[in-house]
Amino acid sequence: MTSTGQQELLSRLLMVRHGESTCNSVHRIAGQRDAPLTLLGRIQAEKVAKGHHGRHFDRVYVSPLTRAYETAGTVFGIGTPGAASPETVVDDRLMERDFGSYTLESKSILQRRHGIAEYERAMNADSPTLRGGETFQQFRDRVHAFYEGELLPALRRGETVCVVSHKYVVELICRFILDRPADESYDLRLPNSQMLQGDRIHSYVKNENKTLNMVYDWIVVNHPVIFCAGLAAGLVANVAGLRMATSPYVLLLLLVLASVITMCRIELENARTFVTDRGILRSVALRYLALPIAFAVLVRWSHADSTSTAAIAAVFLATPSSVVAMTVSRCLGGMIMPTFAQVLLSSLAATVSFSAVLALTLHGHLAPALAISAATSTGMVTAVYLLVKRMRERSPIRTAKYGERNGYVAVLLLTAFIVLVCLRLDLDGFTAYAPTALGVAVGLRLIAALLKRRRHVQTLDDYTAMTYPNVFVVVIIAALTGNGPLEQVAIWTLLPMFVLSFFDSWYARFLVVAPDDPRWPAVLKLPAHRPARGRPASEDPRGPSVPVRS
Repeated sequence: MTSTGQQELLSRLLMVRHGESTCNSVHRIAGQRDAPLTLLGRIQAEKVAKGHHGRHFDRVYVSPLTRAYETAGTVFGIGTPGAASPETVVDDRLMERDFGSYTLESKSILQRRHGIAEYERAMNADSPTLRGGETFQQFRDRVHAFYEGELLPALRRGETVCVVSHKYVVELICRFILDRPADESYDLRLPNSQMLQGDRIHSYVKNENKTLNMVYDWIVVNHPVIFCAGLAAGLVANVAGLRMATSPYVLLLLLVLASVITMCRIELENARTFVTDRGILRSVALRYLALPIAFAVLVRWSHADSTSTAAIAAVFLATPSSVVAMTVSRCLGGMIMPTFAQVLLSSLAATVSFSAVLALTLHGHLAPALAISAATSTGMVTAVYLLVKRMRERSPIRTAKYGERNGYVAVLLLTAFIVLVCLRLDLDGFTAYAPTALGVAVGLRLIAALLKRRRHVQTLDDYTAMTYPNVFVVVIIAALTGNGPLEQVAIWTLLPMFVLSFFDSWYARFLVVAPDDPRWPAVLKLPAHRPARGRPASEDPRGPSVPVRS
């Protein structure tokens, strides 16, 4: 479609992927399960409505699934009394593909299990790893029937139309418009609620690179490999004599940037639900308040030196959860938001526990340590949370898109942090510091395994949050206060912490909730049956559309 007439025809076509759904928020595949919009999803739809206020549409074609229908209702005022809504046509052919055995699976788990390339093949074509559901040909046929029998005739009549549907439906229509062969397909990384104009699809697709997109996903999913590669590179450079002391403020900047990117894709609007969850509150109170303070009191009672193994262990026990834990939760198939709640609450608890531990275990530089710990742990996490929350309110589509597309950048920033701190490492102190570092990494995993909730949908998040302390902050505090032994143990701890992340990937299989678990419908607010909006679901989806009168 390149002629002037065809371009004019396509200029009257707009397509919208639905706003963020409950399945999107936990990175699980909804398919034809009727996942509703999240609060952010509704905000995104409102943003689209404001951006296209006053624009005339003759007809709106909508998928009957709730997340698409709610998006269309918000954008076009469908069902709103007094609203001049365009003719709304609900068409079952616009439903998302039925992904069979992939439905409600974690995207990251599937990518790790089958590899990025095979996952993309399953989602955009056919793969033996995807059982049941629709074949790609069945999916293509029904969407093509809508495209040829409904959409093109409406455009040729001179109508301005909008299609409100799903990611893979919109991408398939893009293929039809660009006349691409069926085997030339890949993820266009279409963000929630972004409105595409038909005559600009070519430029949108041109900006996507199949190979690079798969590399970016590989970096996020295989972050332990990237982190360990950074450790190896830093150690090799250190052995080669390239030792340098990077400013702690540069290290802090890297942490802040990585934290912003990570939080951009987290469902912060629903934070209150998890922050006030009794189970999470109990875990935080025990793990980040009672346990470290009790241990620190024992250390002080025994008159242990501030550089002793016991004193250093007390500091790590009080260290709040790292923002890295959210990336790990996403990659291992967790719910992500419970991990965020523990990151935030443990950072707030650090104002008490971390300060108390530092006061009981450090004999010098106490005031600077307390100030730095408050600024780098509690202050940083809280500031980033408030900043990103504001960004998501002001620009919900762009912020979520930024976080989704740049997850790999956060991993690379943290890898850069690891490389730089490894250049500060005292290799001669291996026998003095490495055993303590290994004990810290293993000990925290044992504590996390003991304190996690059993057989709960948030068990994996419990384990992840408690397993990944903010060692980065400890490095910065130690550097700024001149506590060499603590700094060296913290840097050495990075090595077993990320090497053991391969163990976490294996152990997560026993903690993650299976996609067919009967609790998911309640957690994701999935109705037992899809509500009828137009033709009943039992009828032939290749048949004509059914208009819905406002």
